[in-house]
Amino acid sequence: MNIADGHNLRHRASTAAVLDFAWDAGVFRADHVIAALSLTRSTALAALDTLIEVGLVSELATAGPDEGYRIGRPARRFELRADAGVLVGIDAGDRQFTATATDLAGRILAREQIETRTFFDAAAAGTPTVDPRERPAAALRAIDAVLAAAGMTRRQVIGVGVGIPAPVDGDGRSPAHRRGFWQHMNSGLHDALSAEFPAVRVENDAALAALAEGTLGEARGQDDFMAILVGRRLGSGVFLDGRLVRGAHGGVGELEGLVYVAEIGNTFGIGLRVENWLRNAHEQKLIPAGHPWAGLAGAGLTAEAALAAASLEDPVTRPLLEELGTKLGRICSVVARFYDPGLIVVCGAMSGSLGDVIAIARRQVGAESELPPPLIVASQFGADVVSLGAVSAAREAAQTVALGLFTGRHQDRSSTP
Repeated sequence: MNIADGHNLRHRASTAAVLDFAWDAGVFRADHVIAALSLTRSTALAALDTLIEVGLVSELATAGPDEGYRIGRPARRFELRADAGVLVGIDAGDRQFTATATDLAGRILAREQIETRTFFDAAAAGTPTVDPRERPAAALRAIDAVLAAAGMTRRQVIGVGVGIPAPVDGDGRSPAHRRGFWQHMNSGLHDALSAEFPAVRVENDAALAALAEGTLGEARGQDDFMAILVGRRLGSGVFLDGRLVRGAHGGVGELEGLVYVAEIGNTFGIGLRVENWLRNAHEQKLIPAGHPWAGLAGAGLTAEAALAAASLEDPVTRPLLEELGTKLGRICSVVARFYDPGLIVVCGAMSGSLGDVIAIARRQVGAESELPPPLIVASQFGADVVSLGAVSAAREAAQTVALGLFTGRHQDRSSTP
């Protein structure tokens, strides 16, 4: 290696380090970079000039006297160019895809939702082995819809994150399921999207809920925590020592072991438990006329509506809340004994209506735990938690490719006559 090659390698390494710093720094000065990365001033400024040249960093107007620079030359200020690219996060559920587009700083530009045929609809129609291209095509339709709403194009997309209701390994792939559900949920998503976009990350939906909580929500600053999705089915994302834990096949967090736990016996979520409980209560005529639950039947019977009208002070609704709190407490006790999290975040569309349920669960876990019990809290993101986690995953994926991508594009522009 000659001297020039060595210099170029060092410059690329320092430029990559400065971009990593700028990615989450907001507005910063060169001295912030120097202190954080132990670079010389000339090295830091050379890296910043390169990032400005390729279009990843902007230099801001110098600060005025009212901002603290009264003596000497005003300091140069910088920030990541949020408008340099687009990120897309997709909550790819069984029956609908919700796509969120953001700039590189994570600011939401648009959100769109499309419907798709469910796995169970296909099975009922006698075609349980559905076209493996169906869900990748749906993902691309959702991306195109949200880009159109944001006034953007596919070429502007740097990273895509996708959350699916299936275990996912570190390569973005899912194992076979005996009924075909997992392979249908993840039928070539990573490969199809990677053919269109620079950086793609496919994860389990509950894992992305955990990522959202760790980067934006209740678990910021926590190294050991879990997010539990409590919709119609249960799933969890597990962070230990600051890292997402997947396992050999992505099965960590699937909670299939609950089938062996007394008083639980399955992976039914709170949503499904509420709907089943209300159906039985209606059949047994346990809900008096005029009660808010009396009108919750048929299409109007949703867990969200039921929980919104439930209270421990109401003798009709109290038994359901107590049952849910006891079951959630038992679930949290089981996972706490396996993973020892400091925090468990209860996530999903109904999380904001689970105050009484979580209070009961906290008391039960505190009474059962040998170790210091985890704190159990509700997510503040509601139904958006997986989409937000998908955007966070897209942003992390984009960070790994941005410098090479923008450098290559800059070189292509420079070499064009």
